[in-house]
Amino acid sequence: MKKIAFVFLCCLTGVTFGKAQSTNQYFLFIGTYATEAGPNGIHTYLFDSETGTLRKVQPVTELGNASFLAVNNDQSNLYAVSGSKVNAYALNPGTGQLSFLNSVPSAGSCYVSAAPDGNAVFVGNYGGGNTEAVRTNADGSFDEASVQLLQHQGSSVNKERQEAPHVHATVLSLDGRYLMVPDLGTDRVYQYELSTTSGEILKPASQPWLSVPKGAGPRHLVFHPNGRYAYLVLELQGAVMALDYREGTLKEKQTISMVDKGFKGRLSGADIHVSPDGKFLYASNRGDANEIAIYSIDQKGKLTRIGRQPVMGKTPRNFAIDPTGRFLLVANQDTNEVIVFQRNQTTGLLTPTGESIPVDKPVCLKFAPVQQGPEEKLVAEAVERFRQTMTDPDSDVLASLVSDDLEYVHSSGTVRDKQGFIDEFVKRWTNFSKVDILNQTIKISGDNAIVRHRLVADANNPGYPSKVDIIILMVWRKEGGKWKMLARQAAKIPE
Repeated sequence: MKKIAFVFLCCLTGVTFGKAQSTNQYFLFIGTYATEAGPNGIHTYLFDSETGTLRKVQPVTELGNASFLAVNNDQSNLYAVSGSKVNAYALNPGTGQLSFLNSVPSAGSCYVSAAPDGNAVFVGNYGGGNTEAVRTNADGSFDEASVQLLQHQGSSVNKERQEAPHVHATVLSLDGRYLMVPDLGTDRVYQYELSTTSGEILKPASQPWLSVPKGAGPRHLVFHPNGRYAYLVLELQGAVMALDYREGTLKEKQTISMVDKGFKGRLSGADIHVSPDGKFLYASNRGDANEIAIYSIDQKGKLTRIGRQPVMGKTPRNFAIDPTGRFLLVANQDTNEVIVFQRNQTTGLLTPTGESIPVDKPVCLKFAPVQQGPEEKLVAEAVERFRQTMTDPDSDVLASLVSDDLEYVHSSGTVRDKQGFIDEFVKRWTNFSKVDILNQTIKISGDNAIVRHRLVADANNPGYPSKVDIIILMVWRKEGGKWKMLARQAAKIPE
């Protein structure tokens, strides 16, 4: 009989990690600023676009000042800037797990994007005032020898914010042929063409930049789904500029305020997004407004402001519309939470759902669809069988084999025999005694295994039933000769 080790997590409430693919399931990656307590990092949640609910599915990937994230088109990699560098991660599209690959230096980076073909990554360096482009290897890691820097020059009229170039975004056209680069410090949107040669990655477009009014401070830019229009947040002016786009060239056609006439507070436009159906545009305003400005988009791409939604917090630096268009999520940086709003797809207006999650200093939100590979199918199947077991505790739907040759491994990694395992359980859970392991079953298929473990424990605490009947399910995969746990769930058998 094949031997498999498994870890008992001392858990009496069930948690399922990994879920079958559904059009309703998306990973939400949250970039954060560091806090006094530590680096913080990238938080990973599962978002259900039917219900608008969020559930944490991965430990935080520590990275100080992960201020902006990008996921490539095939969801195999995630890229994150962190001040003095930009970092490449492998992304498991079924579990949301991130694995660090490598990084390249940057100069005060604040934005990152990935080419549609996955062959290059583009970084906006606010501190350095330049655009950075770097080629990627087959696994999505950076080719460290291919970094290209395009230095911007100049300044503008706001001596505090525009004393030098400050690149704030690197946004690709929908066809992936051009890169638009808003520079807050110079009041320009630089326009680059992606090179098809094996040498340089970017070169100036035939019209190298678009100038905006002095002191406006261009920040983030988004393309309309039809690719013919684009919209630009003017951070310092607190306005949105509507643009026509054609072959690498932007042309202004409208500028519209984010606030009512007579607004006296501090303006600070931040993020901007178009709804998936192309009918509405949303822009976040920090400063003293702390709201989302809502616009309708007509057939010619022009805007009409139709409403505004307070964000129920402070400093909405970033927000995201889920891919189905049903919900809009706001990262409130200074009140440390992500708020979920329902989006009326007919009127474009927003309504708080009551759903929120606490996250220290959230500053970037990125969605990626859950993709179901072989590991995730195994997890989904095992969880479904677990549920069947809960409705009929005596059924043995999980296993076709019964193993007496199991190793019991404590979370510290200590291998114990059956009695040692029981002793450890009693030691950790002092409310229980006289633990009996009723059965252990295991189903092994190649390098995959499903383990089901059932035990009964007497309860010493009057608040518990006299006996607690527990089933633990674990799903494993063998990698490099060692078993790796993919999912686990534990629950009490109904009395």
